[in-house]
Amino acid sequence: MTTYSGEFEITAWDAEPYSEPGSTGELSRVRAAKVFEGEISGNSTAELLMAGNDVGAGYVASEQFVGTIGERSGAMTVQHWGVAEGSDAASSGHIIPGSGTEGLRGISGKAVYSQDPDGQHRLELRVSFPDDVS
Repeated sequence: MTTYSGEFEITAWDAEPYSEPGSTGELSRVRAAKVFEGEISGNSTAELLMAGNDVGAGYVASEQFVGTIGERSGAMTVQHWGVAEGSDAASSGHIIPGSGTEGLRGISGKAVYSQDPDGQHRLELRVSFPDDVS
């Protein structure tokens, strides 16, 4: 496993609220765009399902990344989730097997999303590639 890290900025956030019988908070579908810098550089678009209330919030997302990780370029899809309660938050995910293209073909591993107290968003990828990918 090799670890790569980068910072990202959310450049678009289009939320569409919806409701379901029995829900006790806000539900929304969100389309987001991000720009990454650092060892992870490029762009992504994500589709999120979000739920929130006065106590906490959570989301699940599928995110399509196009760019460079280390020295390798291509595209991949990450499935991730997060839960927050007050100031405590956890977010994690995995690269979808077989989703890597070009230099990212065969990529596998875990994605950890975080936000610093100052608001800076970060992504850490713990990944591996098959031996025959260069």
